[in-house]
Amino acid sequence: MAYAFKVTVKNSYGKYVKGLTVQVVHSSCGAPTTKEILQAFKDQLGIDINTATPNTTFMVEKLK
Repeated sequence: MAYAFKVTVKNSYGKYVKGLTVQVVHSSCGAPTTKEILQAFKDQLGIDINTATPNTTFMVEKLK
């Protein structure tokens, strides 16, 4: 079963500006990985992936 998450940038980091939001679909009920989050930003907003982006940059909320 797939789960949807709303991911919001809570601390600006490079091109990831505070307040930007994407949706991530993840196969388990646990939070999506940083790699999945960064890929969603690339796919949905065209922001290049920066693998040095810390996980604490994002706030993850599970959607109902």
